[in-house]
Amino acid sequence: MKIPGSKSILQRILLLMAYNKRNLSVYNYNPCGDLRELEDALSSFGYRISGHDLRREFLFDEELFAQSKHHYNFQYNATGFRFWLSFLASQPGISSELWVSDILLARGYAPLSQALQAMGAKVSLAGNLLSITGAQLLGGKYNLAGDISSQYASSLILAAPGMQSDLTLELSPFQVSQSYINLSLQMLALFGLDTQITGPEIHIPIQSIRLPRRFKVDSDFSTVAYYAVRAALTPEGLRIPIFYRKELKQADERMLDFLKQMGASVQRGKSYVRISPSLLKGGSFELKDCPDLMPVLSILALFCEEHSTLLNVERLAHKESDRVFGIIKAFDKIGAQYERGDDHLTIYPFDGEIQHSEPEIQHFGPQMQHLVLDTQNDHRLVMAFSLLKDKFPQLQLSETGSLDKSFPFGYEELI
Repeated sequence: MKIPGSKSILQRILLLMAYNKRNLSVYNYNPCGDLRELEDALSSFGYRISGHDLRREFLFDEELFAQSKHHYNFQYNATGFRFWLSFLASQPGISSELWVSDILLARGYAPLSQALQAMGAKVSLAGNLLSITGAQLLGGKYNLAGDISSQYASSLILAAPGMQSDLTLELSPFQVSQSYINLSLQMLALFGLDTQITGPEIHIPIQSIRLPRRFKVDSDFSTVAYYAVRAALTPEGLRIPIFYRKELKQADERMLDFLKQMGASVQRGKSYVRISPSLLKGGSFELKDCPDLMPVLSILALFCEEHSTLLNVERLAHKESDRVFGIIKAFDKIGAQYERGDDHLTIYPFDGEIQHSEPEIQHFGPQMQHLVLDTQNDHRLVMAFSLLKDKFPQLQLSETGSLDKSFPFGYEELI
């Protein structure tokens, strides 16, 4: 079992490193597809990157920086794209070009771009190419739309220490994924910067931060959540090794609370989590701040004694795929029962007998049938459907390569 470093923490520490043009040795690295895109951007900016496996060395090179043409590309990494947009907008006297895929443009960036332009940067789009003229951003007070993503706020928070004046963000009452915004603030606090939260307002002062020379990345709790669900569905349970700081709270730690609520035994030590299974009851689960848990939690809900309701799921249409559609499409294929509301999904216990009426389906036993589950090239659906495949080996997944987006060790290592 391999648990990579947290993508969320990694991308934040690397951006803080770049803002300060510092050198950094990173341990428990996550060499996944998203981080490779960010590595390419850092290399184009002026960083020499070395190392392999779970260690990386980042060395800022003034000569490389002076030679940079400041052309950048983001294909799949939405977090990296939004964080890098603010970074480029914060570089005084530098004009950059940022090519962005149709996928990422469709996922949105307008509220962030508008804020950056109000602070003094220039941002324009022609086709897939963003042209950015950087400036020392003004800071000040801004209202920020947050009903689609928390990354707009986090992107500005990471840029805030270098602005001309303090930054105050007034978050929308419909803000989603607040936990990821909190993580950005916790990262600043970890390196010595005091922030203030008053109701919906976040205040970040202009202040130098104290970055370390070496940094070990906390274990990725999205991956831990996958293994925790898998453990809850097996007779023997599982001991999952982890490294984490209490100061940095990852959104997907909520899975441990959800498992306790369902009736599983969860023991958490300094360097491990142990999950012991039991009869699982259903429940109601709020996903507004931890949307990435929806796919694996949906599969777990099939094997509870009572129905489960997942709340605030509609925004999952704006992820790598429409994840609610992907889950219910799989449920339709295997004959699972559910009810989809405007912003919730209720899932009923599965009787364990997969049925399908399509005549071309080949039978592999009296009850089981050969079905292909469409992952929509989404790494979280690959993880979720692999849990179903554990129960029903005849099931097939349409692809597993997308897993590399967050889990770089390959599908065979995952299962």
